[in-house]
Amino acid sequence: MRDWSPDHPRAKVMARKRAAIVAAAEQAFVRDGYAGSGMESIAREAGVSIMTLYRHARTKDDLFAAVMESACHPADMEESVRIEDVLKKSLADILLFVGVMFQERIRGAKTTNLLRVVMTEIRRFPHLGALAYDGLINAHVERLDSFLSTRAETSGVPAERRRKIGHDFFERLVGLDDYRVLLGLPAPSAQDMRRRAELAAREAVAELGREQPASNPHEP
Repeated sequence: MRDWSPDHPRAKVMARKRAAIVAAAEQAFVRDGYAGSGMESIAREAGVSIMTLYRHARTKDDLFAAVMESACHPADMEESVRIEDVLKKSLADILLFVGVMFQERIRGAKTTNLLRVVMTEIRRFPHLGALAYDGLINAHVERLDSFLSTRAETSGVPAERRRKIGHDFFERLVGLDDYRVLLGLPAPSAQDMRRRAELAAREAVAELGREQPASNPHEP
């Protein structure tokens, strides 16, 4: 889905239209399924012309990918402030915050409803699995890896190994609880999610520490 640069003269207008399109597309996919949703009807529900819709998303796949990522990466002003505050803390605290947030989102109503759409439609549209995984997992891994690459704690860690540690961090955050949520059973408690995030953060920090080259005692 096309992004507009912040300095574009119509950036704010386009951002509002994009948000309306994503919201309308999400409602359509959940209500009508992937096959039953059409670009023209989504444009109508979003209150934009079909040409405006195509400026933001060329295909229905682009729309589905944008909806999936939006469900897992919502960002408003309040959240931006929280994130800015967290980034001033230690790496362990930052990973704890990310770990709890990831679990809340991946088990949230929006994500769960979209995953059920994928499960229903995947026989006819196998590529939806890859689109969902990219939005749910790969996008998180990419963002975390980009962040870790800026930290002093990872300065001596090879890029491939750093990415693997980030991937393993998210892998530790999912489990049988996620099947329970998909099946309509109770989600884990906030305490359980925090406990899992603490363990995942602790292990990631330890792995990054083990990957750092040993200091030379003869160096000044």
